[in-house]
Parts: sequence; structure tokens; C-alpha cells
Amino acid sequence: MKFDDSDEDYFLHDFSRKDRQSEEDQRHSPTPDPSDPATRPAAPSFDFSDGGSDSLRTAEAGETRRKRGHGWLWFFLVVAVVLAAAVTIRYFVPYVTESRVTGYVTLVEKRGIVFPTFEGEMVSESQLADTTRIYSRDLSFSIPDDDLALRLQQYQGTGRPVTVTFKRYYGTLPWRGASNTVAVDFMPAENQR
Repeated sequence: MKFDDSDEDYFLHDFSRKDRQSEEDQRHSPTPDPSDPATRPAAPSFDFSDGGSDSLRTAEAGETRRKRGHGWLWFFLVVAVVLAAAVTIRYFVPYVTESRVTGYVTLVEKRGIVFPTFEGEMVSESQLADTTRIYSRDLSFSIPDDDLALRLQQYQGTGRPVTVTFKRYYGTLPWRGASNTVAVDFMPAENQR
């Protein structure tokens, strides 16, 4: 399919300049003879024959579409990788790994309906020993390991200090507990001295 348009573009044309120029040309030049092919303006030519070039153009258009499709594919791939990295950092990578607090366990109980997990509270020794500040709150934490929770529950309300090792995450997961502070280990404080 051949399309040849030798005329000037209608929408990009400056009509005010052409009108002035055409008036000057008409004044200075004789009128062209329409029967003379040399003075006749060139007409646009159209060729609608099926010369096999349509399949080539169709293949080129399909290739262009495929290239555009690859751009969107790369865009969504990059977005998916960024979202996966953000979710991994927020929920699965702890920002504090070896935090230890020594204190007294005041509460260990199993909470939850769909994902029941053990939750615990303890009073830090440093908060009890500090007489200048007002007591603020207990340290709340989740215990994902049932065996660890049952062993820690034995120290609840006994007045024996324990040192609990924590991991802190940016976000909480329902099967890990309601708190972003997660207890991973503990030992009685008497063994440390």
C-alpha cells in the first residue's frame, strides 16, 4: 500500500503568509495553463495494490507492539521486585537481633482466635532500680515458640529475674504474635552472675 502526499500539510500551514505570497505571485506571474502538465501541481498518488509489502508492515507493527509490551513487562517486573524487597524488609528481617533485657516476668498467656500465640509482659530491672523517673510500662513481647513460652511461664510471678533475648521487626505477622518484639531465648539471671 503506497501513499504519497506531496501537498503541504493543512494543519501545520501558515495561511496568512501563503495568502500574501499567493497574491504577490498572481500579480507578478502569468496564469498557468491547466492543460500543460509541467505547470499543473502534483496530485497525491495512492497505490492500494497488494504487492506483499502489507505483510512486512504488519510484521513491523507487531514487532513495535511487542517492544512496547516488553517495556511494560520490565516496568511491572521492577515494581514487583521493589514491593517484594519492601515486604521482606518490613516483615521478615529484624532490625534488632540481640537485644537482652533482664527483669521479672509478670504475664505469659496465649492470645488470639485464628492464630493463637503466647504474649508476655515483664518489668525491667533498670526501670525498678531507677528512682528518678516515673514507672512507664511493662515490656510487652510475643513468644512464637510454645516450648519457650511454657518454660518462661514457670518464672511468672516468682520474683526470680530472667534475661530474655529479643528480636524486633518493623511489622507484625499474625502467626508470629501481636507485638513486633519477639522473644527468641531466655535464661535465669542467677546463672549469669
